[in-house]
Amino acid sequence: MLAYPITFTGPCPRILWALLLLVVSLNAHNQNWDNPRCTEVVSAPRGNCVEMACNISNTFRDITIELTANGKTTTIFNKKPPGNYSNDSWQLQIQGGQAQLVITDAQDIHAGSYLWQLNGRQRRNMYLILNVTDLATANQDPESLQVSAEPPSAVSKEVYIIVIGVFSSIIIIGISAFAWYKHSHLLRCHRFVVPGPGLNHKFPGIWYPLPDTA
Repeated sequence: MLAYPITFTGPCPRILWALLLLVVSLNAHNQNWDNPRCTEVVSAPRGNCVEMACNISNTFRDITIELTANGKTTTIFNKKPPGNYSNDSWQLQIQGGQAQLVITDAQDIHAGSYLWQLNGRQRRNMYLILNVTDLATANQDPESLQVSAEPPSAVSKEVYIIVIGVFSSIIIIGISAFAWYKHSHLLRCHRFVVPGPGLNHKFPGIWYPLPDTA
């Protein structure tokens, strides 16, 4: 029995390879994500020591810190790691994926919104708020002093998009694989067969002896 070989040239394998590459790319992108974690809001009595920090999963390339207060924006630091840097009463320590801003004697001039421009594998902007209070308000409910920060929601949104993309790719891969299997199975069922002599309607290609009439 002769059979012609099947060569599957449909679009399904190309789609599968493209989707697999997409999933691998998204997974690698997620593993290399900086995932910054920063101090969002700090409230400290006047004269106390204040520490603000930002950490990422990878190594910092450079950091820029700007302070916005009373409608004025001032660049405090624009540095590359590693190192310990000082600017008046501000001190910045950068090592690997860790950065810490220290103010030894918090005063009204230190209060405001600190914009941290972080450059690791990606560039991110993080906002840290410093509230300098009197001793009389030091025991105040912290929620009344907090200002919501924007970057965490942005990070959550990007992670959410990546997760949705991965799950969508998995679903599409499953549907494409099922369609490829059905199509391949259908082609196998339609192979060409060359019948032999003595064709029988039940068993092609087999000779059956005729009864002796003599």
